[in-house]
Amino acid sequence: MNVTLTPHQQKFVGKKMKGGGYFSEDEVIREALRVYELVEQEDNDPQLEAALRHALRSPLKKYKTGHFASLAV
Repeated sequence: MNVTLTPHQQKFVGKKMKGGGYFSEDEVIREALRVYELVEQEDNDPQLEAALRHALRSPLKKYKTGHFASLAV
């Protein structure tokens, strides 16, 4: 399987590798998919999912501490 990443995603993967804890790009991607799978399986909260998807579409927007606090139960 081949996956094409955006320049922003490539930069993010590189940053995760430089930060340590990951030895390959594949490892970063696998971890991201594991997290995504857990979110879908265990945190089936449509409001939280919508907020996170919105945040992912706005990677340059800075969120304040506690931005998602109103969604936490």
